[in-house]
Amino acid sequence: RSASEPMTRLIRTLLDFARPRHATRAPQRVFGLTAKTVEMLAPLAARKRVELVAKDESADGITLADSDQLVQVLTNLIVNAIQAMSRPGSVEVIVSAEHALPPADLHKPEGEYLCIAVRDEGTGIAPEHLGRIFEPFFTTKDVGSGTGLGLAVAYGIVREHGGWIDVHTELGKGSCFRVYLPRGAEA
Repeated sequence: RSASEPMTRLIRTLLDFARPRHATRAPQRVFGLTAKTVEMLAPLAARKRVELVAKDESADGITLADSDQLVQVLTNLIVNAIQAMSRPGSVEVIVSAEHALPPADLHKPEGEYLCIAVRDEGTGIAPEHLGRIFEPFFTTKDVGSGTGLGLAVAYGIVREHGGWIDVHTELGKGSCFRVYLPRGAEA
């Protein structure tokens, strides 16, 4: 049973990557989904002596999204943040409204977006790996510890929702993944 559960998760992730399902979008309160995900992952964090902290700094934290897919993005980012921690500490998940300029390939105007920042105090990402972190099957984790699909799937889901992911990282100090999504129920 203990061997089959990780295998089931791996197969589910592979299927999600290979055959992404059509998103069923509805207005979502992003902090509500964030708080639910943090609560779900708290036992995993506690085993690594990591405190999960969720903060809502958004004035109107609503976006048009598929709730299951958004929870999958949050889960992948938070689990990676927990796994990046080599010592006790905290992972912050902050929902805020930010003025941002999307990447040029999105062809979207500069404006107000919802931002979900997942900030850890982990090891950081080496500069030579940073350009590849969203590639399918790329991982810096030990064999058996990761498939290299979590960030690729998260990236695809966020792009499908009209958003993007920015990453800031420093070796030995941690990383911050910022997910930007269109703001409002009509997004």
